[in-house]
Amino acid sequence: MDFILEHKWAFLIAAEVFFWISILSFLVVRYWFNMKTLSVVFFTLFIVNDLWIATMGFMDYLRTGNFTSYQVVILVIIVYALTYGKTDFKRLDVFIQKKVAKWKGEPIPDLSGPIGLHGKAKAIQEMKHFSIHLLIFGVIHGILFFLFGLSTEFDQINGLSHFFSEWFSGKQALLPFDNASANNFSRIWSLVLIIDGVTSLSYTIFPKSERKTVSS
Repeated sequence: MDFILEHKWAFLIAAEVFFWISILSFLVVRYWFNMKTLSVVFFTLFIVNDLWIATMGFMDYLRTGNFTSYQVVILVIIVYALTYGKTDFKRLDVFIQKKVAKWKGEPIPDLSGPIGLHGKAKAIQEMKHFSIHLLIFGVIHGILFFLFGLSTEFDQINGLSHFFSEWFSGKQALLPFDNASANNFSRIWSLVLIIDGVTSLSYTIFPKSERKTVSS
């Protein structure tokens, strides 16, 4: 990991290039070759790539002990992926479907881009997406619990604040499971989940208003 963090900007650029390759590969394989099962592999790589980017940012924070511009860039990438990135991906999906149909001489599907929701409807949609994310998070962590069990380090924890301090800032991932790899996976995903929760809640606190068109 030290080598990666010494060349962190190069690895971040490589991760962004891989992001676009995996997304385009997913769409091409899905719509040009009609191999929907294989396309899921590329979509999974897209998700893993985002978790990898988050991992680099978190490990850089543990290494430097400071919140740097590198981590800010990664935070912006993650927030974008959890907010506007969803809509942009749907638009790209519709665009590719129509283009592929045209190139193959097939009937162009009657598809429209994602409908822009506003206000309460948008807030409900975002909270539904977050609820699904939270459910998957809980199920996977339940599986990790049965696989590895809880860490013996819990005996040394004095209160909730101590737990979060050790969980977040400790260079050695000792909590919550009795497996370092599972713990690193857990805290990276937990940070992404928190960001997702905050951005989803923001649509409730600060409702997205519909843009008014000015008629001439």
